[in-house]
Amino acid sequence: MKRKILILIITIVAMAATQNAYCQTDLYNQYKHLTDVRVICIMDFPITGQVKVDITMLEPKTKEAVYYLAEEFNLGIEKDIIDKILGDKNNTKLRRYNVYKDNVKKRYGPIKSPDDYKNISRLIYNYSTGTLMIFHDIDTEERFTAISNLLMDVLTNPEKFPSINNVNKQ
Repeated sequence: MKRKILILIITIVAMAATQNAYCQTDLYNQYKHLTDVRVICIMDFPITGQVKVDITMLEPKTKEAVYYLAEEFNLGIEKDIIDKILGDKNNTKLRRYNVYKDNVKKRYGPIKSPDDYKNISRLIYNYSTGTLMIFHDIDTEERFTAISNLLMDVLTNPEKFPSINNVNKQ
C-alpha cells in the first residue's frame, strides 16, 4: 500500500515538474516560500476523461515541518501520533477532510445539499509521509465522487493512476 501511495506522489511530482508557470493556486502562492516543505501545484489534473481538478501538495522535508503543517491546517493530530506513524512504510492510512475552498484550514462539515459541493475543497493527509494534498474546487457531487474513486483506485490499483505520458497525450 505504501508503494501505491508513493507512486501517486511521484506521479504528481513528475506532473508538476512539467507544468507551465501559470500553475499556481492561491494556496501554492501562500506556502511556496517554505524551505522545509516542498510545495507543488498541478492545474487541470485529469481525474477521469471528463473531470479535471487543480491540486496543491505540501510535502514536508522534516518532522518539524510535519508538526507545523498539522498545526497550520488544524488536523487535530498530536505530535506523539505523528512520531509513532511518520515513516512507517506499512501504514497507508489517509485522513480526509471537507474544507472550505476559501479557507482550507477550516472544516466544512457534512455535505447536506448539492450546493455544498460548490463551497468545498478536499484535503487529504498521508500519515506515513506527512504529505497534504488539496483537491480544489469540487463544485459537484460528480467531481467529489470522481476524486474519492481516484483515491480508492490508487490504493488498490496504482496502474490506473494517469501517468505523465497519458496526460501529455490528452
